[in-house]
Order: sequence, then structure tokens, then C-alpha cells
Amino acid sequence: MLPVLSSGGYDNHSILDAVHQALQKSLGTRKYQNWFGGSTRMELAASQIVLHVPSPYHAKWVQKQFERELLSIAAEFVGPEVSVQYEIGGEITLTPAVSSPTSTAGTASVDAVSAVQSSVSRQTGAGPGRRETHGRSKRQYSLNDFVVGEANALPMTAVQQFIAEPGSVSPLYLHGGVGNGKTHLLEGIRARLRKEEPHLQVLLLTAEQFGNYFTQALSGRSLPSFRAKFRNVDVLMVDDVDFLDGKKGFQEEFLHTVKQFEQHGRQIVVTSNRHPRLLTRTSDELVSRFLSGLVARIESPDDQMRIEIVKRHALRMKSRFTPDALEHVAKRFTNNVRELEGAVNVLATWGQMTQNKVTISVARQLLGRLERDCLRLVRVGDVESAVCEFFGVEAETLRSASRKRSLTQPRMLAMYLTRKLTQTAYSEIGSYFGGRNHSTVMSAEKKVAEQLKSAQTIRVASENWTMEDVLQTLEDRIKAG
Repeated sequence: MLPVLSSGGYDNHSILDAVHQALQKSLGTRKYQNWFGGSTRMELAASQIVLHVPSPYHAKWVQKQFERELLSIAAEFVGPEVSVQYEIGGEITLTPAVSSPTSTAGTASVDAVSAVQSSVSRQTGAGPGRRETHGRSKRQYSLNDFVVGEANALPMTAVQQFIAEPGSVSPLYLHGGVGNGKTHLLEGIRARLRKEEPHLQVLLLTAEQFGNYFTQALSGRSLPSFRAKFRNVDVLMVDDVDFLDGKKGFQEEFLHTVKQFEQHGRQIVVTSNRHPRLLTRTSDELVSRFLSGLVARIESPDDQMRIEIVKRHALRMKSRFTPDALEHVAKRFTNNVRELEGAVNVLATWGQMTQNKVTISVARQLLGRLERDCLRLVRVGDVESAVCEFFGVEAETLRSASRKRSLTQPRMLAMYLTRKLTQTAYSEIGSYFGGRNHSTVMSAEKKVAEQLKSAQTIRVASENWTMEDVLQTLEDRIKAG
């Protein structure tokens, strides 16, 4: 037990951070997210925890189901005199949830206690040079940090226009593969607007958070309050909007929000892994709203961009790299920015540990080991799932005897990719995809290879795609898992 009083000058943020971590470990991630995640805000006033909740229903449920556990945990960090007060109807906060504990039992609570103890020792230590902590750290993304090249010039121009000329581009729809900067751009827009237009109300959240808040509002019968909070901001930014695909109730509520923004001349920007036309389980009306604005694709970075990204991240990590080591990283990891930064993180950690400069030989050795550890075994079912999702067909239909053009092309692609990415024999592939023989699979492989060589295009969701783009998109999804 740590009888820490805020009146004693201790860091309340660290104390609350410790309470959040211990609470999540005790309740489990799902319950914590539902009742103490982004929908609530916790403050510490003397020995009282003030819990801001969105509705009376929410307060009543927390009081009945979790108050005893909350008080027990809070007593460890605040003291036995701790109490809880509920405040209803405050602003919805969008603070990210505490990371889920992944170590052995008891580690999270030990880490939480250590965080508070560390805060106490710093706050009570003598001398002007003591450091202070502010709990969870988060990289601050800026548009100035975004490396611009041919792969993302259009999205960056659209973002700049979105900021400079309010209302000229809305909704702005940014899409592309994972890890190529969509969230970075959203964070950068928010940071720029806060600096240049501080009077604007700007809200950034994920589509999953939007759905969670909507569900809570339905449960608590507080939809008017929910809608007032989400529809009265000046700029709404929603990350991973493809999360709404296939969720009819969430889509309808989001569509009404989009309409409201259009009527009042407010701005919306969303991100997605897929083009709007590939959201096959999203209503036509919502898709048409996305298409009515500006749709911009973020491609994977090219060679020059990757080298610049690696250089900048190495500088942020304050690590010493030889030029050929940086170039090796840029050439070895070509899929997305996250891979590049992750590789730099590994090498930078080695450099800090050994106090040595990262050379190309070190980079080859460590990254080779990293790639071997991260190899993913692709199964036939993984290929089938990716193809079905991309073309909007059911697995049973794909395996059927139907010879419709809308099924034969996806089936051939599935066979081709299964042969390329797995060790499965022709006969096994044919058996999996509807009991076909090995010659059918060999024929499919040959036809797709010819289509690829001749740069043939195929129709996907009312758009023409080159075979190379289709195969690359599918392969990226399969390997990502």
C-alpha cells in the first residue's frame, strides 16, 4: 500500500496510470475497455477519485459491478481513505487504453507500483535537476515529419488543401496498405489545426471507438447526448473506417453523422485499408458519400523515400549508423514504413546496448535473425479468406461447381497464390477448391501467369485493376495475417 496524497505534490497522472493498469489486469481487457476505456475519464482530487462517465446507466453499472474492485486497487496507491465520486455527462475522452499485460501474473501490478514509487522518489528528491514523468509516452506525429515522395504526393497535397481551405475537400478518404502513414497524416492534421486554428473543435478516433461509444449510448439510452458530442465538432477524423464494413447499425449512425456534417459545412477525413468500392458490405449510400469527396491512395514508399525514412528515424532514436547500414535497411524492408522503423528500432537498441556504431555486417546479422523469427506459415485457408474478402464472395461459393466469370477469376487467383505461397501439391489444392483435379490447378496457374505477363486488367467493384495490383494487394493481406 502506498498512501500517496495529491496534496503532497506527487504526480497524480502517474498514480492514475498505475490504477488504470492494475484495474485492467484485474478486470481483463474487454471489461476494462467497455467500462473504463475511452468512455470515462478519471481525476484525483486529494484522496477522492472523480470518475467522469457518459450516462447515469454507466455510473450505476460501474458502481454496482466494479466499485469494490476500484476502491481496493485505488487504496494501494492513494491510501485507505480513498473514495469515488461519479460525474455524469462530461465530455467523452478518447484516451487510448492501457496496453494489455503480456508477462507473467503479478508483473503488471508490480510495474504499476514501481511507476508510482518512481514518481514519488522524483517528486520528493532534492535539487533542480530531477526529472519528471508524465505516464504513458506517445510519439507526437507532425506533418513536417512525413516523408513525401511520388507514392504519397497526392494524399499530402489533399491534406494540405483540407487544412488551408476548409470545406473544399470533404470527406477526405485516405486509403492504402497498413503501415504507410494514414494514422500519421491524421495525427498531423490534428496537430496542425490545434496550432493554427485553436478555436476549432477537432475530434480524432478510430471507427471501432465510434462503434463502442454508439453501443454504450444505446445501452444507456443516451443517444441524443452521443449525437450532440459527435455531430457538433468542426472537424471529425476517423481512423480505420473499414471496421464499419458489414456492421449495418454502425454504418447507419455514421451515415447520419456524415450527412449532418455536409449540411453544416463541417469537415470529415477518414482512413481505410481499402478503396471505398472495395467495402463490399457497406451501404451504397455511405460508399457514394466517400466517393463524393476526394479519395487518395497512399502507396508503399519507393527507394528514395525509404532511405530518407530510415535516416530520420535513426536520428530520432539518437543512434549511430553507417551509411551502408541505413541503405541496407531501406533495401531489405520494402512493404511499409512500420517495417522500416521496426528494423531501425532493433538496430538502435543493439547500438545503445553495446555503445557501438551499427555497421552493415551488424545489420545483416541482426535483421536476418529477425526475419527468420517473423516468418509466417501461410495456409490454404488464409489465401481463401483473403480472396473471398477482396472479391466479396463466400467460401462455399468459391469452391462450388459454378463457372460464372465472377467466380472463375477469383478461384484461379486463389489457386495461383496457394501454389506460390504454400508448399501444397497441385492435387491437394484442387481437392480443397471443390474437388477439382491437379490439371485444373495447373491450368489456372498458367492462365494467371499469362495475364500477369500481358498486364491484363480485371474488373473489381466497378473498377479496372491490373493483375499485378490485384496479386500484390492480396499477397500483402495474406502475409499480414
